[in-house]
Amino acid sequence: MPTKTFRKSSSVLIIAVVFICALILSIGATGKRGDGPRKVGTPETQSTTPRVQNKTRSFELTHVKDNRAVDDGGPTLWLRNGYDKNITACAVSINGLIGQIDFVYSDVQDQSGIAPGAVYTRRFSYVHYVNPTVAARQGLDINVLAVVFDDRSGDGDEKAVAAILDERQKSKLRLTRIVDLLNEDLSSARTINDTVFDELKSRISSFATGPEDSSEINDVLQWLGEPDRLGHREKIVRVKETCESLVARL
Repeated sequence: MPTKTFRKSSSVLIIAVVFICALILSIGATGKRGDGPRKVGTPETQSTTPRVQNKTRSFELTHVKDNRAVDDGGPTLWLRNGYDKNITACAVSINGLIGQIDFVYSDVQDQSGIAPGAVYTRRFSYVHYVNPTVAARQGLDINVLAVVFDDRSGDGDEKAVAAILDERQKSKLRLTRIVDLLNEDLSSARTINDTVFDELKSRISSFATGPEDSSEINDVLQWLGEPDRLGHREKIVRVKETCESLVARL
């Protein structure tokens, strides 16, 4: 019965072809699904909402930019002064690391504080994990701690306010000592030559007893060492006036 044999073979062939096509389509669909295997070594990124606490009444955090996906750096914060006073210092904590910004040290008028209604933008440092995969999942804990105003009053966490004012007082004492030393050399009858000038810088350096004392002292030494056409006496006068201006603001 050759006719029956031919029809039976044709039926088997058609079934086999249909089965193979179904198998190929199934494999293709599996490869396109999102639950397929991930590439080894690809970090899993995760978008997290910052956890924010604010201990001030009106220093408002209006916006946060998370920079970790770009360069693993700290976040950029936008902070608005909702008070009717000029803010001259503030303290903000990111993941436990406190950033203290004090504008009284700025010699630029436009950077002497945050005016009422103005928005201050700054990138802050933060404590983070070394492992990039873990860091991508780590949230940001932002704590707006305190502000200090131009009348030397403050708002927010009392310890943070006290820390700012205490650091100012220490800076004022160090700068006052430096001013006294500069006045001593200026009132002297001796000529201020290179030797005397170097001796003055050495005496200023000796005021530093630790890292916490070095900020203002390094600034003064840098001002004295700036290259210009001023003589030693004129340069000392200029630095003294700068120090006196800072003392008056502290």
